[in-house]
Amino acid sequence: GVQNMTIVTPSRWLADLVSESFLKDYPIRVIHNGIDLKIFKPTSSDFREKYAIKKYMILGVAFGWGKKKGLDVFIELRKRLSEEFSIVLVGTNNSVDQALPVNITSIHKTNNTKELAEIYTAADVFVIPTREDNYPIVNMEAISCGTPVVTFETGGSPEMLDQDTGVVVPCDDVNA
Repeated sequence: GVQNMTIVTPSRWLADLVSESFLKDYPIRVIHNGIDLKIFKPTSSDFREKYAIKKYMILGVAFGWGKKKGLDVFIELRKRLSEEFSIVLVGTNNSVDQALPVNITSIHKTNNTKELAEIYTAADVFVIPTREDNYPIVNMEAISCGTPVVTFETGGSPEMLDQDTGVVVPCDDVNA
């Protein structure tokens, strides 16, 4: 049978959900996902020059951009922030581009993980306005490249942040 089963989740948030489910009688362990620190580290590049980044660069990285990933938040930030703030989104596609104002830089895909590390490093802040996420690897990638993270207080996204690596704000609070 399954007497010797242990439930393993990648976040405390998911472990808490499991502990309230029919699986609550089994031992539950959290083992966070990992990333390759040989790749995700501060990496210099000409990214800011190439994309004419002005004073500040706000970065978002996702696959499957939409409301769950907070695409609407970036569109709203673009309306509210002055032009000295550049917004760069990675992982977009043609249909996402149609929803974006022209003054958001859209990068459909990167050529490799080193290029992604260069983009994280070039950014002043990594913003992840996710509305549901388990334990986003993008947060770890940004932090490992020396870029602080701002996230909504949803799912497991806040779990890897502390006062040195980022800020957690209430979900859907664009002002925060």
